[in-house]
Amino acid sequence: MTAQDITLTVDRDRVHAGDEEYPPFRMIRETRSLPGDITVGEALDVLTRGSDRYHLASVAGGAPWALHGGPEVEKPGADRGVALAVIAAGQGRAEEPRWLVDVGLPLSRLAGANGSVAFYFRYLRSADPEQTWERLREA
Repeated sequence: MTAQDITLTVDRDRVHAGDEEYPPFRMIRETRSLPGDITVGEALDVLTRGSDRYHLASVAGGAPWALHGGPEVEKPGADRGVALAVIAAGQGRAEEPRWLVDVGLPLSRLAGANGSVAFYFRYLRSADPEQTWERLREA
C-alpha cells in the first residue's frame, strides 16, 4: 500500500430531472482526496456516513444501486471497472452494502497510473437487489 493520497471521483446515474440540484447542496459528481492506504470498505464508509456524506437520489419505494470502481474513467459501470457492491437504500431498507469483493481490498489496487480511482453508482430501477447481487457475483 502507498502512503500517497488517492483522488477518488464519485458519480452516479441521474434518476429524475433535477436530482442534481441543490438539496442536499451538491452536484452529483464530486472529487475527494483519501489516504493512500484506505480500503474499498473504508472508502465507501467515508462516502456514506456523517454530515459530509455523498447522497444517492431519493426514490419512492427505495432504490437499489450497484457500485462500480476502477481507474478514473467517465462511467466505469457501463463497460469498465469492477462491480464492488450492491446497495439497497431507502424505504426501510438498510444502506449496508452487499459486497462483491473483499472489503479489505486496497483502494489503490483500483487506481490508474495517476493514482486516481472512480466510484460510479449505477441505479438499478426496480431490480431486486438480491438477484442483482447474485448475477454480479457470478459474472
